Amino acid sequence: MADLRVKMGSLELENPIIISSGHLTRTGDDIKRCDKYGAGAIVIKSGFLEKEYEKVVKPYAAGLFPDARPAFHSTADGIVAICGLSPIPVEVWAKWFKDNIKGIKTPVIASIMAVSAEGYVKGAKMFQEAGAAALEICFACPLPYLMPHPYVGGASFNPAIVEEVCREVRKAVSIPLGVKMGVNLFDPSPLQIPRKVGLDWLTIATALPAAPGINLDEIEPLLPSAIFMTGTTAAKHAAFVALLTQAGQHRNIHLSASGGVRTWSDIVEFIMYGASSIQIQALFMEKGMGLIKEFKRNISNYMDSKGFGSIDAMKGAILSKLLTYDEVIATYGATRGKIVAAVDEEKCIGCGVCEEVCNWGAIEISDAKAVIVKEKCEGCGLCVCSCTQDALWLENVEIVKKMARG
Repeated sequence: MADLRVKMGSLELENPIIISSGHLTRTGDDIKRCDKYGAGAIVIKSGFLEKEYEKVVKPYAAGLFPDARPAFHSTADGIVAICGLSPIPVEVWAKWFKDNIKGIKTPVIASIMAVSAEGYVKGAKMFQEAGAAALEICFACPLPYLMPHPYVGGASFNPAIVEEVCREVRKAVSIPLGVKMGVNLFDPSPLQIPRKVGLDWLTIATALPAAPGINLDEIEPLLPSAIFMTGTTAAKHAAFVALLTQAGQHRNIHLSASGGVRTWSDIVEFIMYGASSIQIQALFMEKGMGLIKEFKRNISNYMDSKGFGSIDAMKGAILSKLLTYDEVIATYGATRGKIVAAVDEEKCIGCGVCEEVCNWGAIEISDAKAVIVKEKCEGCGLCVCSCTQDALWLENVEIVKKMARG
């Protein structure tokens, strides 16, 4: 049976599925509930030291900080959301760790924000002393009230702040340490900093900015307000791009991906792009954490079927097979007329959608079947995308790689 274990520094996880920081991990009672489902780790919802929290948002009661309601709307491909941070400050979390952590089977990772480097260091020491298994610095939260504070709002994109905080917290604590960062795909260089200063992992976050949809009958927003969308397939593919920017360091630091998982196979894809673990929140909010057991079984079965003995053996498996944009463009002339659409006549129902979407005039419907005019076909694949019966495919796609790399 495949070995699903992974390591984040000295912290060993039984599997790569992490319940990420978010709505499901707001309080200690939430952590106890998450502990029942067999995740590799649980990350608490991010928060501040109380005095720093008060600089960001006023408490609604003594020591308690506001969230938003209603907060979520499902689009069937993720959740549009508006929310706050942890309702309780680091001091309260630290006491919970001291009083409860020995009774929790799953490794629990603390998550911290601060408005100063000193705040990060103080909070990190507090969590270490309280018994947290590991600590994640959070630079990736998109909430508006964080934006005026450069040490947390937009900090992912400020290399000086990333290096200062990561370096100082690394010097202050000995427990496994990671950082959660957003990605600027035009300049991903700040993502190299955590490895350089000795952190154990980097979490790449891909929540997308979002506004609520509209109830057209009532002409009202589906939520009063929204900040981001998470758990969508679009986020998954954006995360793949972010992982590609880090392909050179996926063997040197543990990469944890966050955003866009809908199925167990998405987890496998993330690992093949170089991730060692995957942090999930939105899907578990929609479908429940009982999926974890099913996901572990399906991942293990897949790995056995493909001969992958461990997560490490499967990690990065797709990277060498991906072509660059320049490589694909360079083969265009040589592949014309060779990569063309083909039809399975038994499946084709002659609906004509493929004929409508073909820009090249390369598909005709004859006797209720699609017919490919190969000398006109550009091999773009749009007809394959549009076919509801899986009756179309592209022939000879493999020659692009052969021509590009010999």
